[in-house]
Amino acid sequence: MMDSSQLKTIIPMKNLELKNLGVQEMNTTEMSKIEGGGVIGDLFKELTGIATNLVKNTISFIGTQLGIIFGSL
Repeated sequence: MMDSSQLKTIIPMKNLELKNLGVQEMNTTEMSKIEGGGVIGDLFKELTGIATNLVKNTISFIGTQLGIIFGSL
């Protein structure tokens, strides 16, 4: 079995220059804009909105019920 150093001497590997292929580097701001995009990002936003509304409505309902209970005492 050959190790990686022997394999490199048999198959010379060249560094791939991405700049020659038209690939541009991205900064942190560009990465953050792209990472959350697409269908998954939209689905996550919808699910987050639904969960937020559910929690708000639950807290409001509990507050109303407690107000009724303690108001009747």
